[in-house]
Amino acid sequence: MKKKLIALLMGAAMVMSLGGCGASNNAPSQENGAAEATTDEAVTEAAEEEIDVPSDEEVSVLRNDLNIYSDLEPETLDLDVSVAAAVMFRNIYGNLYRLNSNNQISPELAEDYTANDDFTVYTFTLKDDLKFSDGSPLTSADAKYTFERAIDMGMEFFMQIASVETPDDKTIVITLTEPNNSFLTDVASEHMAIMSQAAIEGGMDVAECPNVTSGAYYVESWDRESHTIFLKSNPYFVNGEPEIKIVNVMYKLDEPLYDAMMDGTLDYVSNIPNDSEDIPFLKAVNGVDLMPYDNNSWNFIALNQELPHYADENVRRAISAALDLDYIIGSALDGQGTPAPLIITGSISGYLPGFNDSPYDVKMAKEYMAASAFPDGFTMKLEIGDTSGKKVAEVVKTLLQEINIDVEIIEEDGNVLVDNALSGNYDATFLSYSMYSGHISHAIPLFREGELHISRNPNTEIGDLMQQSLAVDEEKRDELLSEAYTLMRDKWPYVGLYWTTVHDAKVEGLSLKEPVTSEKYILANMFWEA
Repeated sequence: MKKKLIALLMGAAMVMSLGGCGASNNAPSQENGAAEATTDEAVTEAAEEEIDVPSDEEVSVLRNDLNIYSDLEPETLDLDVSVAAAVMFRNIYGNLYRLNSNNQISPELAEDYTANDDFTVYTFTLKDDLKFSDGSPLTSADAKYTFERAIDMGMEFFMQIASVETPDDKTIVITLTEPNNSFLTDVASEHMAIMSQAAIEGGMDVAECPNVTSGAYYVESWDRESHTIFLKSNPYFVNGEPEIKIVNVMYKLDEPLYDAMMDGTLDYVSNIPNDSEDIPFLKAVNGVDLMPYDNNSWNFIALNQELPHYADENVRRAISAALDLDYIIGSALDGQGTPAPLIITGSISGYLPGFNDSPYDVKMAKEYMAASAFPDGFTMKLEIGDTSGKKVAEVVKTLLQEINIDVEIIEEDGNVLVDNALSGNYDATFLSYSMYSGHISHAIPLFREGELHISRNPNTEIGDLMQQSLAVDEEKRDELLSEAYTLMRDKWPYVGLYWTTVHDAKVEGLSLKEPVTSEKYILANMFWEA
């Protein structure tokens, strides 16, 4: 093999030229035995020595960088409830427990936990010798600081916490304001990640550049002008340092996505909508793997039940029975979706089989309509907010003509659409609801009085049953949820449609240790094949 300078193989030079965050020093401390040179020193030393370099076929073995594109750029890297923030949190922060790709909860920073009989007190024990990305110790005090800081910020997931106690450096005792047997699922949510008290109090810019973190990566810099976040691997990550050491997360491209995949600008793309014009091209090309999955958004039609025609249960039953969900998905979404009459699916904790079968039955729909107070039908004013929504609405309009409901489609700006739904200023509206936590308990606000009680249905029995299910053992929980799901299928407070299928794409040679199952890509699961 030819002799070349190893410096020529440093493929991530674009990252190295950028300045770091500045406030906190993320260099491994000498007391932890780290003898790694800085990047500049490593390049200088390599330049002084010629070594054998593998052939072109073997060079891919040495690659340790990744260029990824996502359309979900967060507004902040501090605590935030958005999906965009959750995606980045998934990669830069660790949790006590974590949901894996099969939606199973497993320990991450915690060794184990116990809960008292009424699920109001949870005690977690941390693993031994945990460290943040700068080599500083991670203790129970950091968890207490993180949770109490989040409560002070009014963060939703943390407001159920009454107190946090730390009897010692490894023990965290969390007392809740009310029983919650799904609290472990909440703990596994990206938003309940553990942050460094010392780094934040020491001046780290946690919103723009958290460079001391508990997860697989830390932020070296965030270039707002180019919409790119630069990440480096955490050598002290609890599950071992990731194989990919340098990641450029891009949120803006200067060329079409398809071209960026073809010319090597991108190695991975997350969350490609099913109506993207790039999908057919990516499917047809060699060298790119397209990976479909259902995201966490439940798409449904909300009917304002303060209006007399939607307050009639037989009208709601008729509408649900008149909609062929498979036909809607096939016609409007090119088959990219999964029927979902109810807001439950096998990937959600709290799922029970037997409730999500399609209610489609035109004969029964006509019988329901005939038995209603509106047998001759009426006009539905259906608000929609995007292109795919319009396609779905057109198919819904055709299907509802069978039961004498004329659909008038009203296109609204997305923000106006949501504002109308939350204020009750609508007739019918096509919406999606994110089940980002992976637990059915986070659907409760749709069925109880409050801002998200969009249906305005005065009967909150469904939400009450779901709330009660959080305070009992598993057997009683399933009984209560079964009763709630039965009422959903009988009363149809919402007309469920589908879970949306989206795609990730990756180049050949890049592999995943676990299959992708959501828009929350996991960088630590990625590696380059030899």
